[in-house]
Amino acid sequence: MHIGVLEDDTDQQDFIEQCLIAAGHRISQFTRASELRRAIQTQAFDMFIIDWRLPDASGMDVTMNLRQHDGWKGPILFITASDEEENIVLALESGADDFLSKPLRPRELSARINALARRTGFQAQDTREQLGAYTLHSSQREVQFAGEHVKLTEREFRLVSLFFNHPGELLSRARLLEVVWGINGDVSTRTVDTHISRLRRKLTLDGSHGVRLRSIYQHGYRLEAQAMLH
Repeated sequence: MHIGVLEDDTDQQDFIEQCLIAAGHRISQFTRASELRRAIQTQAFDMFIIDWRLPDASGMDVTMNLRQHDGWKGPILFITASDEEENIVLALESGADDFLSKPLRPRELSARINALARRTGFQAQDTREQLGAYTLHSSQREVQFAGEHVKLTEREFRLVSLFFNHPGELLSRARLLEVVWGINGDVSTRTVDTHISRLRRKLTLDGSHGVRLRSIYQHGYRLEAQAMLH
């Protein structure tokens, strides 16, 4: 799905982006309502995630404008730091289809998005992401490598999607646990290491084919494409 995210907090933007990319979605980020309004004139979206408090508007107003003036029929997920009943009612009456209060939890966010997609009859189309000799297929939840389709588990695909959409970026074990498993706090990261090791073997991410999934001691992992390899 192509999801438009209207959120001005950069930390929340990064968190939502990593969660949605790991789930196989494509996203466009906006920090101001005016940016989103310009974008809908030239881009097609499947869903919007809208925050309440924005620099140049209220999320409520944006939602109402999308429904009443733009004729937007797709799903809208409203997010805010407040979970008071009155605010939830206001969001839904303004045109939102669902409501989530912060702090957002990765697995719940993904589940709510999937539920909204089912409710609105959305049919996912296959999107492809290319990195070197590797191609990610979103609908099949698999990677094509050396002419062969490599079947991955759901968590393996979420991991590889996250890395392939953030090449060169150091991703900590804690962040991987949070985004892919939905786990917060001081927990063992052995599960991450086990999945990374299996992913390396399945996709030969050792640099021999132009892409390497590298362990950064005591920090996490980084996917390095050919231009980064030495």
